[in-house]
Order: sequence, then structure tokens, then C-alpha cells
Amino acid sequence: YTTLFRSRIQILFEIMNFDDVTVDVIPERKGMIMKHVEYMVKSKFHSTTVQRRYTDFEVLYDLLISRYPYRLVPRLPPKKIGMTDHFINTRRRALSRFMNIVARHPTIRKDDIVHFFLTSESSEVHSRMKERYKNVLDEFVTLPNKDEIEKQLNAMSCDVQGMKDELSKMLKSVQVIRDLSEKLVSRTQKTAFDYQLFSNELCVLAGEGQTVSAWSLHQGDSWSKIREGMRSLSVQFSNLSERFGRQKLQEDVAILENISYILDVLQGVKDLADRREKGVNKEHQAAFNRIQQLKKQKGSMTARGQDGASISGRIEQQESLINNIQLRNNFSVLCLNLEMQLVYSYLAHFGVIWNSFANTQLNLNQDLLEIWQKVIPTTAMMINTQGSEPQNGARAAQGSAPSAPDLYTGPMFYDM
Repeated sequence: YTTLFRSRIQILFEIMNFDDVTVDVIPERKGMIMKHVEYMVKSKFHSTTVQRRYTDFEVLYDLLISRYPYRLVPRLPPKKIGMTDHFINTRRRALSRFMNIVARHPTIRKDDIVHFFLTSESSEVHSRMKERYKNVLDEFVTLPNKDEIEKQLNAMSCDVQGMKDELSKMLKSVQVIRDLSEKLVSRTQKTAFDYQLFSNELCVLAGEGQTVSAWSLHQGDSWSKIREGMRSLSVQFSNLSERFGRQKLQEDVAILENISYILDVLQGVKDLADRREKGVNKEHQAAFNRIQQLKKQKGSMTARGQDGASISGRIEQQESLINNIQLRNNFSVLCLNLEMQLVYSYLAHFGVIWNSFANTQLNLNQDLLEIWQKVIPTTAMMINTQGSEPQNGARAAQGSAPSAPDLYTGPMFYDM
């Protein structure tokens, strides 16, 4: 995947340019009784647009796991009956990440299974794929030069347990970061909603249809000026709501979605490590135990003066099987090491993510400063309805920011 002379971020940009797959929900659900969602899948590399159901993605996943048991195959989002719009959109985004990780994988992207999924216009893709690839062999079986595996493995420093420990640690940390990012986006959305409520209620208070007696107003037109101020504040609070709404979208795409992408990559490699341990290691141990049993049987037969030729043949077959399993094990370790290189290339994107995060926060605070600066003159006018000299807050709006003791210039309702 990599050379020593290229940076991780360069490799990542090359990977990202392999393909760009978008997954969109087709608005109208189909099905006579059980309604299902269909997706429009567009591939930039193949210049294709096809319609797919969730079942099609499931078949693609199963085939890729069979074909590439020792490669990064990301998890699919869960299946659910009685879907809400929020669930549909969340699953759409997860399917989009799934497809892009697959379509950008240096090895998997070239497979005919992926090509067929992204290009076939068949209405029953899952059935066609099952039939077309029912006898597909896994990657190890179809390797042209198995003798090269040992050489490549020897050229690497492969600490399998160390890689697994590091992977688990990274997965845990990125999961926490992802959860925190989700809370951040949720808070931003809630802030946008709350500021709009502020705006709505200020608009109600400033309503023209209110009947107020002259006796209640006591003197002057201070209430009309305050209402005028609240109408102006209503507009500014609405602007705050709109700005936080845009901030939510930026944080959602630039931060949360990108971190979720990295999390999917890490989880996919973790699943690969688990498959390897449950598969190859288990097979190797079972074959080793079997050969030990055969050798004991041969020893017993020899001790009794019986011919152990048949047992010897079976031992040779088992030893050949063990050699093949050992070769497969070496290949799985090689793949795990290569996929970890891919992980570190994706982790290099964190620099881009945090740079985007810093810029979105900087732009937000600059815009908020501009809006709040427009609020101060309005509140100063509301305070000074009797024609008195401008208070500190009003002067602050015209010049530099007020010092801490001048932040509030009105009376206190109680001691804090």
C-alpha cells in the first residue's frame, strides 16, 4: 500500500481519489404491504447511477467477507422494521461510508463483485449476485505467488498482539471522540432551536395588537420604545438561530461524519483481527491436535507389532494441511499489517478534521460577535427610554468592550 517516501496524508488523498460514492434515499417507498426504502447509488469512478435496496448491501457484505476474510470490510448499519425518517437518514449516511471505504480499498475496489454492484442495472441485484458469485474463492486460495508471502512477512515487523492492543486502544478513543462530537452537534442544534424560541416570544411581546391604558403607562412613550427594541431583538435572535443552524450542519459534515468514517475503518479492522483469530488460529490448533492423536495411534500400533502405514499416510496428509494452514496464517498476518497501514493513513485525516473544527468555531464566534454588537445599541435604547445619558453598555457598543464590572448596568433583583 505504501512506500517510505510518501507521507500518510499523501497516501490518504490518493485513496480518497479512487472513487467518490454517494448514497441518497429515493423519496417514494416501494412495496405493496411491507414498504421498503430504495437508494440511489452514484459512483464517480464508474460514472454510474443505480438503485439498490438494503438487501443488496447485505449480499455485497457477505460476498466480500467470503472473498476477503483478511481485509478491511466495514460493518453494515443495522436492519429495522418500522423506520423513522431519522433512522433512514442515519442508515443512509452509514451506507455511504460503507460504500466509500469499500470503493476506495486498494485491493477490494478492483474486484468484480464491487464492479457488478456499482454498475449492474438489474432489478434483482441480490439474487443475481448470489448466483453469479456462489462459488467465489477467498483471496488466499487464488493467490498466484504464495511463496512470496514468507518473504514479505519477514520484511515487516509484525507484532500481532501489539497491533491488536493498539487497535483496541485507538477504537476506544475514537469512539469517545465520536460520542462527544455527536453531543456537540446536538447542543448546537438545541441552541439554534432555543434562540428561535427567544425570537418568537420577543415578537409576541412586541405585538402591535396589545391594548395598554395610558394610566398603566404613567407617562411618556417608553413602552412603545421598548416594544420597538424587542422587535429589533427578535430579528437578531432569529439571526443567531439561523447562524447556529448553519453551524450545526458544518459540524455534522466536517466533524461528526468524518470521525464516524474513521471509526468505521477502525471497527472494520478490529473485526478482521477477530475473524483471523477465530478462523485461522482455530483451524491450526484443530489440525495440530489431530496430528498428535494420529501419532499416538501409530505409536500404539507399532508397540503391538501392527503395520502403521495407513496411519503414516494420514499423518502426511495432516502435516500438509498444517503447512497450508500455516501459510494461510502468514497471509492473514501480512494482510492485518497492511490494513493497519491503511488505518494510520486514515488517522492522518484527523489533522484536516481538527483544522476544519477550529475554522468553523472561529467563523462562528466572529459572526456571533458581529450579531451581539448589533444587539447592544438596541438594549441601550431600551434602557434609556427617559432620555437620560447613555449607560456604560451603550458606550461600550460605540467603543471598546466594557470591563467586567460594567457588563450589567441596571439594578439587581437580588444579591448574587
